[in-house]
Amino acid sequence: MKVALAIDGSSCSLRATRFLIGLIEGWGGTEVHVLNVQPPVRYADLLPVKNKRLVKQWNREGGENATAAALEMLAEAKVPCDLHLVTGEPATAIVKLVRKLNCDLIVMGTRGMGTVVGLVLGSVATKVVHLADTPVTLVK
Repeated sequence: MKVALAIDGSSCSLRATRFLIGLIEGWGGTEVHVLNVQPPVRYADLLPVKNKRLVKQWNREGGENATAAALEMLAEAKVPCDLHLVTGEPATAIVKLVRKLNCDLIVMGTRGMGTVVGLVLGSVATKVVHLADTPVTLVK
């Protein structure tokens, strides 16, 4: 089974990591893909090449910082995983990467917004649920 774990560095995403560790305990053969999406920098295409490299470095560092605690938790639980750092609109990028990796399940945290607030403001989790062809487990 291939599982995508979407991480944004929040306490909710760490709860999702703990949930996933408990869920797959004893499954064997589970492939875990840790995903982090950094928002794009507006007008990055207009920057000189040197600055584009700097933006890419910032995005990479942001992704590494956001996933560090979750990766540490997975390592302590002896759960091997692959890290995927991408840039884009979070929900769309998560679903696109999950399709590319051919994952069977998406696990991600929520910010705990109520249903009405989530519908009005929209959330990454809500958008992923609507866009994904893959089952999504949301951890509050």
